[in-house]
Amino acid sequence: MSIIKRGDTIGLIACSDGRPLKYKDRLKELEKVLSDMGLDLEWASTIYQQNDTPFSGTPKERADELMRLFTSDHVKAIFDISGGDAANQILPYLDFDLIRKHPKWFVGMSDLSVINNALLTCTGLPTVHFAISTLIGRHAERQREWFINAFMQEKDVLKQTDFAYQWLRGESMEGVVVGGNLRCFLKLSGTRYFPDLNQKVLFLEALGGKSARMASMLSQLEQIGAFSACKGILLGTFSEMQDTKQKPSIEDLILHITEKYHLPIAKTERLGHGSDAIGIPIGLNLAF
Repeated sequence: MSIIKRGDTIGLIACSDGRPLKYKDRLKELEKVLSDMGLDLEWASTIYQQNDTPFSGTPKERADELMRLFTSDHVKAIFDISGGDAANQILPYLDFDLIRKHPKWFVGMSDLSVINNALLTCTGLPTVHFAISTLIGRHAERQREWFINAFMQEKDVLKQTDFAYQWLRGESMEGVVVGGNLRCFLKLSGTRYFPDLNQKVLFLEALGGKSARMASMLSQLEQIGAFSACKGILLGTFSEMQDTKQKPSIEDLILHITEKYHLPIAKTERLGHGSDAIGIPIGLNLAF
């Protein structure tokens, strides 16, 4: 069954950092693209930066707007257009019991990894790690085709692993996917929002950060028991590391720190912060 169809209304919100006012033209372009797909938009009031701050509203105001979109009968799915640092501010203000009674897909990536995983942990609802802004990016035509197939057709694209990947260790793995942006995912560590990693496929990607920072965060994952619990690891793109050809590479770092756990590890260039990055479900079982 398709997630959304022509004539449906989707919600757009910025739960992390607000968008600068100069972003308005980009959002008008996105609105036109979505309208051409036959979709109506319900905009949250918390989109743009307010009062000379990075935020589109207080944590409670942003949470209230997300709750409004979840409980609205005419909004069929929610797409977050933000990123940055502030998404975890809203978690204490969300009514997860009420969200569970109004299930719908939440789609966002980067700092929205905290909401993706918190929703899975506290409601059991799957989400999608994907940036809707790629529909107006450098690979817009390709991304729009993927979006329509994944969200608007009855093809179960989100349940498939037909994107290209290569094995760094092992040759197969299967499990419910958790994770997302490495830095942001770790912000949930030690909180009630952190997902159970037991027998999960741990998906990790990153935008900024060189070898030392990634080594530090991978060490934190090991120290909280992530690698002894999970069933396998899927790496997306690590943009700064790959762009600057860092040594050790992310592949070297992950192979070294997981050596004693004998985990299967795969790497793909189709998931992450690239303008051609597709989506992956957080909370669904995938087989590689």
